[in-house]
Amino acid sequence: MYITLISKKKGEIQAFYNNLFISLVFIGSLTLNLINIYIIRDTNIDLIIFPFNLAVIIFLIIYLPILYLSVNREKSKQMYKNGSWKKYYLTTLRQLPLKYELYRKSTHLVVLAIVFFYFTLGFWVENVFVYLFRLSPPFISDIFFSLYNSEGNKMVFTQYLVVFLVSLSLIGLISVDALRILRPDWYPLKPVNLILREKEISTRLGPHISMGVGCFSIIITFGIFQPIGPLLICVSMTMAIFGDMVANLLGRTVGKRKIRDTSKTYEGLIWGMISAYLSGVLCLLLLNTFYHISIIGLIFIPLIGSIIIGFLDYADLEIDDNLTYNVFVSLILFLVSNILIY
Repeated sequence: MYITLISKKKGEIQAFYNNLFISLVFIGSLTLNLINIYIIRDTNIDLIIFPFNLAVIIFLIIYLPILYLSVNREKSKQMYKNGSWKKYYLTTLRQLPLKYELYRKSTHLVVLAIVFFYFTLGFWVENVFVYLFRLSPPFISDIFFSLYNSEGNKMVFTQYLVVFLVSLSLIGLISVDALRILRPDWYPLKPVNLILREKEISTRLGPHISMGVGCFSIIITFGIFQPIGPLLICVSMTMAIFGDMVANLLGRTVGKRKIRDTSKTYEGLIWGMISAYLSGVLCLLLLNTFYHISIIGLIFIPLIGSIIIGFLDYADLEIDDNLTYNVFVSLILFLVSNILIY
């Protein structure tokens, strides 16, 4: 919110609207999560104490000194090389070279790890914890009694595991991006600036923040609605990733017909919708072993999601589509899921 106010003060309207929407989604999802847990209480486990609570504290104890040392190193460099950090911005180019655009889009694939943690790796992690605590003294294993209570519903554990992992990522992403905006000369990851577009150079939060907040928000908002929440989260994120990647890359390479006066093309929009639909169908097919997905759901859930992505792509909002795709697709699919899934 502080950076949002700075963008408003500097008159950077596009950055202001983008940052404001990111902040509102972030705050809104946290609020809804608290309401669900403490008022609606949509969980059958009264008190959940997993090792992640302690792990977050350990992470901060390790991460913050490393960040401090990295910032100090950059400060000492800039004392002797005034303004040298500016070379890491492609300020003379209105459009990123295709090479950097590929780097930028390929980072989105990291989000697919969330799907694996939800439905594969998370179960293995739980088994490891259960095994270790059963070997530990009772005064330790008793602290994490909720770990045993959740064995009847594996998705409860994986939900907390995914929230933990995405939270750590978001802590790191937000802290360093705040440095990039507030003190660019102290920013310790300056080569990352080469994948920023022209409008993202000043006070606009980076696309990785939009993606991180978007994923985190839908995970804590819909993930606690078992068992449908994790499925919709994974489908929404998969469709958003591939729809955005294909629309951008094919739109740049083979697109001819511009959408109004934007840099987007109708070819990119159409291929983005097709790839979003196919990736959604594939995701549902892979997760069909965990859910009974009807043929109607298999056809129409990706169709609805791809139409939403196509509409948002055509609208070309001031807000980063890394955020809008995830938020709007997951919200609408959640509203229609009970009709189409089973």
